[in-house]
Amino acid sequence: MSLPPTDAAGDALTPPPRYAASTFDAYRPETEGQALACTEARRFAARVRRQHGGTGWRRGLRRLGRTLAGGHHSDGLGGGLYLVGPVGTGKTHLLAAIYHAVSAAGSHEVPAAFVHSSRLFRATARPEDYARAVAARARVLLIDEVELDDPAAEVRLIGVLKALRRLGVVVAATSNAEPDRFVSGQFGRDRLERFISEEFRRQYHVVFVGGDDYRQRQSKTGRVFVGPAGAASAALREAHDTTPGRTLLLPFAELLRRTTEVERTRLAAELTALDALFLDGVSIRDTDDALRLLRVMDDLYAAPRPPVLYASSEAEPAGWFRAEDQGGGLARGVAEKFARTTSRVEALAEVVRVG
Repeated sequence: MSLPPTDAAGDALTPPPRYAASTFDAYRPETEGQALACTEARRFAARVRRQHGGTGWRRGLRRLGRTLAGGHHSDGLGGGLYLVGPVGTGKTHLLAAIYHAVSAAGSHEVPAAFVHSSRLFRATARPEDYARAVAARARVLLIDEVELDDPAAEVRLIGVLKALRRLGVVVAATSNAEPDRFVSGQFGRDRLERFISEEFRRQYHVVFVGGDDYRQRQSKTGRVFVGPAGAASAALREAHDTTPGRTLLLPFAELLRRTTEVERTRLAAELTALDALFLDGVSIRDTDDALRLLRVMDDLYAAPRPPVLYASSEAEPAGWFRAEDQGGGLARGVAEKFARTTSRVEALAEVVRVG
């Protein structure tokens, strides 16, 4: 296909390189819910190819041209797909498999776009303009890891989803939380609650993808040294001094500072160029710290060759920012999402007790 499309920031709207070989056949369901999710994802992809394949997508773009000229269009495809469940159950794999299935060269090829929700939220274009930019290039948009902690981001997401539906673009998405637990429910805003409870569930088929975190079974090359601050830091520095290649030893506070002063994609490029990253004194004080580390780990994990991760901390990763330690509301929502970061840290690094 002559794409890939790009978003308003110029980012390629394709799955991360880690998921270049993610197909339905390569997915190995371990629970009934995972098997059902794979079946539903296959059905979704088949329906998209059937309704938009061949010259159908070109007809859709012509109809879009009339829409952009002042009319409205909805092709009736509807029935978007929303895969929800805990971390490490293969939701992103299935989303990438949909992308590869619908955009595979052939008579039923359909232009598709894949985006992490954080990129959608970072885009500066108005929701309607963002949706039009996507619709000009793709018939299906796949949104990975829908974020739930920011009311402003939720308003933006809803605006984009509504605009895409008017433009005839079908959507599939993944998330760690069900739509009823969007932040609108926590803050009691009636208009958004109605969208989530009524319109969202009417437009999207919600499938729960349960199971254990597969990442915990992967081999781990890095280390998280856990113990008294002095002992953990000393073990980290010894590992740093004996590790060859391009390495960087950073106090955790310095990493947090860089996330405020360095543009996210540039910081990600700097970190993923390393052979090994050493973070000294990891400690999550509040939701701000949690979200900053979450975004860094998302970027590292999505890289085709992430640096080997080392860290020191007085607590194991599972205890850095737990949902059960939060009183509720926004902090609990962030902590639930932070489980994704815990999963990825523990997938990349073995916990080693010291001191």
